[in-house]
Amino acid sequence: MFCRCAYTYSMVHELSYTRNNQQYRVVVTIKKIKHVIFRFRDNIFYVSAPRKTKDATIFAYLDKFYERLLAKHAQNTNPFVDNQVYLLGELWKLFEGVSLKNIFAFDGSLYYKNQNDFNKKLRKFAKDYFTERVRHYELIMRIRKPYEIKVRDMKTRYGTNSRKTHALSFQLRLIHFHPEVIDAIVIHELAHDRYFNHGEAFYRELYKYCPNYKIIVKKLKKGEFV
Repeated sequence: MFCRCAYTYSMVHELSYTRNNQQYRVVVTIKKIKHVIFRFRDNIFYVSAPRKTKDATIFAYLDKFYERLLAKHAQNTNPFVDNQVYLLGELWKLFEGVSLKNIFAFDGSLYYKNQNDFNKKLRKFAKDYFTERVRHYELIMRIRKPYEIKVRDMKTRYGTNSRKTHALSFQLRLIHFHPEVIDAIVIHELAHDRYFNHGEAFYRELYKYCPNYKIIVKKLKKGEFV
């Protein structure tokens, strides 16, 4: 008597990957698939790979997609916690259905009529805050022509500098992060006023005004609001 058993070939092993002076666990699962698949969760890279995939190949893919994977993970972190939301790196209480004239943020609380009202007021709050920080650093960095400030729903970029329109655009989600994170992005975009690439001169300008840029931006890439 013969018994035909169906099974799925699967083997798991771990690697260690270091990037920007930080070490990550890489959990690799070998499966009967055609393409390598990556996920990043809880500071661990999870990789599903076809048979005979070399570790060197996995590391090469991690080098290539590292920034994108962390950015995607950061986008999935939720600034809302119970009946609170992170705003400028601090938890604020939410009071929906409560109207205090034109007041939105007051004494650690946010007041709004409904979700549409919240979105509208949050966008205005963000634009006002971003504008204030840009004006602050324009003065420090001796930028002569003030930039127009826009707030956009960008998915993977937290800020952009348009030479054509002389405007800086910031992602709305950025307002949930700590002020030092916001300042780092503001300085980054203003540094493009002199150097419109990411060469050595650009980074000298950036680090001149934000020496801890790499450390600060790690919080952003990990989706850490505090």
